[in-house]
Amino acid sequence: MKFLLDTSFLMIPGKHGVDIFEKLNEFGQPELYTLDMVVDELKTHIEEGKGETKRSAKLALSFIERLGIKIVEVKKKKGTKTDDELFKKGSRFVICTQDIELGKRLRAEGAKVVYLRQQKYLCMD
Repeated sequence: MKFLLDTSFLMIPGKHGVDIFEKLNEFGQPELYTLDMVVDELKTHIEEGKGETKRSAKLALSFIERLGIKIVEVKKKKGTKTDDELFKKGSRFVICTQDIELGKRLRAEGAKVVYLRQQKYLCMD
C-alpha cells in the first residue's frame, strides 16, 4: 500500500512520541512517500520554528533520510498549496494527515485517510 505523508503526520513522533512507522506496518507492507513541498515546510519549521515544533521537524527530516521515504516532485506554480497537492494525489495514495479539513475533503472524494487518534492509535477511513 502506498502512503503519502504530510507535514503534520511526519511531526507526530516528535510531538506525541508515537512510532508512526511501526504503526503503519499494521496496515500491511507500507511504501512511504512524501512531497517535496512537505520537505520544504519541514525545513521552514526548522529555520523559523521554536521548541517542540523545531525539534519535531528535525526528527521528521531525519526519518525521511534514514527510512528512505521517497519524495514526489510537484510542479509548483505560484500560490500552490501543499494540501491541494495532497488532495490531487488522494486517488493514488493513502493520505496520512492530521489536518482535519484536508481529511474531510479527501473522505468526501472517497480517498483513504490515515490519522492519529487518542494520541496513540492510527486509524484509516
